Amino acid sequence: MRIELDKRFLRAAALLLIAAAAFIGATFIFGSGSAAAGTVEPVPPGTSTSTLLVQNVINGLAFGVLLALASVGLSLIYGTTGLSNFAHGEQVTFGALLAFFLTTDQPVSIPLVPGTFTIGLPLWLGAILAVIIAGGTGWLQDRFLWNPLRRRRVAVLQQMIVSIGLSLALLNLLQWWMGARRVRLTASSGDRITFGNFYIGTQTLMSVVIAAIALLAVALFLLKTRRGRATRAISDNPALAAASGIRVDGIIRLVWVMAAALAGLGGILLALFDQGVGFDSGARILLLMFAAVTLGGLGQAFGALVGALVVGVVAEVSTVIIAPDMRYASALGILILVLLVRPQGILGRKERVG
Repeated sequence: MRIELDKRFLRAAALLLIAAAAFIGATFIFGSGSAAAGTVEPVPPGTSTSTLLVQNVINGLAFGVLLALASVGLSLIYGTTGLSNFAHGEQVTFGALLAFFLTTDQPVSIPLVPGTFTIGLPLWLGAILAVIIAGGTGWLQDRFLWNPLRRRRVAVLQQMIVSIGLSLALLNLLQWWMGARRVRLTASSGDRITFGNFYIGTQTLMSVVIAAIALLAVALFLLKTRRGRATRAISDNPALAAASGIRVDGIIRLVWVMAAALAGLGGILLALFDQGVGFDSGARILLLMFAAVTLGGLGQAFGALVGALVVGVVAEVSTVIIAPDMRYASALGILILVLLVRPQGILGRKERVG
């Protein structure tokens, strides 16, 4: 995938850096009096704003990598089909809840099936099975829903409305299955690795490493394999790709499987990062995933990574000066500012409309 660094891209990147520098500078000026109120965990007395800022940047980068893993499938689906899938957040939640279902020692049940039981698999095995099953749901969705809609030439707008309905249905199904409680994949939060005044949790570090490996695998798939190049060709021009002999429907189905599997894995890792998952966890970060994809450039798989890192860092750093409950709003504010300067996103390309 070739990225053209034209003058407008360099200008947008420079403006983004200036905005980030201004934002960080504001935290130094206005953040000293509200540092303790702006973090999720209590801040030890005497912690300076600069130390808190660097710690939040570390947390933001970790969150950004995990958000990128959950978002890259959303970008691939849009790139190959033009569909903004509003049910993608529930795929993220499903992966985490399925991993809990397979690994917990607590009694669990299946809707409409009488009785309770316990599976109690090791977390690593339950996570692998959850990702495989999540990928299978992507195959089922495309086989019985999205492919028939495409064959009937249903417009993308109507498909998007269908995805909204599917999102609501899955959200209520997940609540029916697991209830409104928030569950944890592990009983302990793990140890911390400290370096100077800063730290990172072992679970967080492990999650980031796994996410980075998965993102690298996606990049190698897109750049080095025939199906990956076919995926990029369909994203660039579906009609020309079909005329070149590429089985468009087969590649799109593969993309749906990949997207669902990556969303499931992202949900598991985000549940470890957040120390828990609820039936609405994916729905709560859906706008952040859309922000990451839009900020990086619609349909650009690598753009989702760049956009997610920006969203993650801004969301976490903003808690130095605003309440933690408002951190997602700051990330969406950065999205609006960047799109005012570069509407196609950081790595997107201009397209002629009309």
